[in-house]
Amino acid sequence: MKNKLITIVLLVVLILNTPQLSIASTLSTDSNKYIILIDLYARTLTLVDKKTQEEVKVYPIAIGKKSTPSPIGIWQVKSKALMKGPFGGYWLGLNAPWDTFGIHGTSNPSSIGNMASNGCIRLYNHNIKELFNLVDYDTSVIISGGPNWRFSPYDRDITPNCKGADVYHVQRILNALGYFDHPADGIYGYSLELAVQKYKADHNLEPIDSYIDDDFLKSIGCERFE
Repeated sequence: MKNKLITIVLLVVLILNTPQLSIASTLSTDSNKYIILIDLYARTLTLVDKKTQEEVKVYPIAIGKKSTPSPIGIWQVKSKALMKGPFGGYWLGLNAPWDTFGIHGTSNPSSIGNMASNGCIRLYNHNIKELFNLVDYDTSVIISGGPNWRFSPYDRDITPNCKGADVYHVQRILNALGYFDHPADGIYGYSLELAVQKYKADHNLEPIDSYIDDDFLKSIGCERFE
């Protein structure tokens, strides 16, 4: 019962806060047997039986560094490959839009349990081999850091060239407010800089620069505690 409750809570929280998908499209089709839940705080990947909501496997993982965060949200496995080199032999590619992210093994097993990667999820090599053979294409992958990215290990001030779910969320809000007239892609480029500066000027937020700090996030409605 406890495992089912945790699973349901995570699903509801992330469906309500996922940055890129509608509720109808957040979970993959019934033909997939499992859901993958990744807890950034616990540094675990849990394979959940989609029908019973029971934990099937729990693996320790390494996650992205604060400067290169793992992609919070609900994604799908869109590629599977056998990979030579430092990836432990196996790759499960995700469909986050702003960079190339995957679940893979590692040539540095001491990194497991730490914030160590460029955003990918690392497993021990024997674990990624097992996971690779269990999951299908389009398996849902839920990466959770709490109710949203502001509660995660990746809550940060956002500067130009940053990439991540936080940038994606800011882009969507500024788009809704009429300041950002481009598709949200999770990449802080020049068009977002102009939007941030115009918003600051219109709302008397000093200094009028490209820095997205706590005051800016509060102004657009991204409170740390809601």
